[in-house]
Amino acid sequence: MPSVDIERLHDGFFNDPKTGWSAYPFMHGPSGRDADIRGVHVVAISPGQVRGNHYHEKTNETLLVFSGRGVFYWEDGSGISERVIDREPTLIRIPPGVRHAFRNIGDDTVYLLAVRDGEFDPDNPDVVRSEVVKP
Repeated sequence: MPSVDIERLHDGFFNDPKTGWSAYPFMHGPSGRDADIRGVHVVAISPGQVRGNHYHEKTNETLLVFSGRGVFYWEDGSGISERVIDREPTLIRIPPGVRHAFRNIGDDTVYLLAVRDGEFDPDNPDVVRSEVVKP
């Protein structure tokens, strides 16, 4: 089973100390220039809260965590893994079938951009609830 790919953004990331930063998270890697990007949403996770606890049967999901501090959890058949995301813009690529969740462990809201490939069907959203971590 394929696993999660997590990387701090360096390629495709531009920082200006006066004005801030901008990221082009889909310039490189498996969800690169030819990615089939159709489902895009912004997620805000309050301090102490968990979002996710699901997997997708058919779609790949890419998360761009761009603000806050949290722990990303995933389970891909070899047990539950976790990675602390600490205020650095980070790209997380999640293949179909991988259970995942994100817990905010900071004092501020975590913000992330979630992108899924394929058509989004609100009557069949390809989200299967599955607890990875207790809320």
